[in-house]
Amino acid sequence: MEWSRYAGAIGGECPNCGGGTFLLAKACPACGAPIRLRPAGLMVAGALVLLLVAIVVAAVAVLRWHQLAAATATGAPADAQIAAPSTADLSWLATAMSQCDAQAKVDSGMLHFLVTPLVSLAADAAPWRAKSINDAGNAIVLRADDTLDGLKSGTLRIYPADYDFSIFDQASDTVYKWRAAVGVSKFSTADPGSMLTFNVQFKTARGGDAAWGGSFTRQHGSCHWVNAIIDN
Repeated sequence: MEWSRYAGAIGGECPNCGGGTFLLAKACPACGAPIRLRPAGLMVAGALVLLLVAIVVAAVAVLRWHQLAAATATGAPADAQIAAPSTADLSWLATAMSQCDAQAKVDSGMLHFLVTPLVSLAADAAPWRAKSINDAGNAIVLRADDTLDGLKSGTLRIYPADYDFSIFDQASDTVYKWRAAVGVSKFSTADPGSMLTFNVQFKTARGGDAAWGGSFTRQHGSCHWVNAIIDN
């Protein structure tokens, strides 16, 4: 910014020759005599310094806010998205569950999840709620065998749109979240510390704010299969 141009619009007189000078000038442009900074000049200089500091502080605050918002909104990506070639033959899902369990045994210090997002084709969700193993906010969490039976019979299908999956450790007041995923996906988080229980949450584009579900007990060395009807 051309500070001198703006400062030059505020003038004064040289005490030696009476010529016109800038308030912030150190010497008279006409006679070259040194000029002490006058009170008005001090005020202008102080205002410019304060303005510069305010601009820097505002820029840093905006940058940090954008970085925090980006980190909160995105989170970590899913480890893998599992292709679902068929609901008549669900061997692909059984294989994904077994592979997740095997990896959890190797990486027992991590927390592993295999999430199967579901949608019920029935208008009445009461029968599914009766089978739910956890109150997961806006989701109905099912056992693996009920999930497989529903997919085979056609009463359930894989949720086709994006969803957000998060877990919450109440003891440490820590939220672990991942980027939006589609279909059956594997998630993991490193270094969960001494977490004993956790709550799960699903969010969809039309779901709005979702409540946290009831707590699950952490199973060391096991993959947590989260089969959830999330579009009801």
